[in-house]
Amino acid sequence: MRLVDADGRTWFFVDKVPIFFVDDDILPGAALPRPAFVRCQVVGQQEDHLVVSTASDHVEAEDGATQFRVRPNQLQRANWSRCN
Repeated sequence: MRLVDADGRTWFFVDKVPIFFVDDDILPGAALPRPAFVRCQVVGQQEDHLVVSTASDHVEAEDGATQFRVRPNQLQRANWSRCN
């Protein structure tokens, strides 16, 4: 999965499919690339951006980062917050 944060930095995540796709969002043979999601928690605010953490699900970017500055419109509320 790829996340472009509020500062334009690209972060890459590698994990099992269920971490990034909900229910049957992706099946074998599905067209890629496609939007993906990762659960996150809002842990702060900086100016008009939010700081989110993926640490609660033990999901981290390839460099080990778990906190990211995102634009509010990058979050989608469901039963839990998801970053995309």
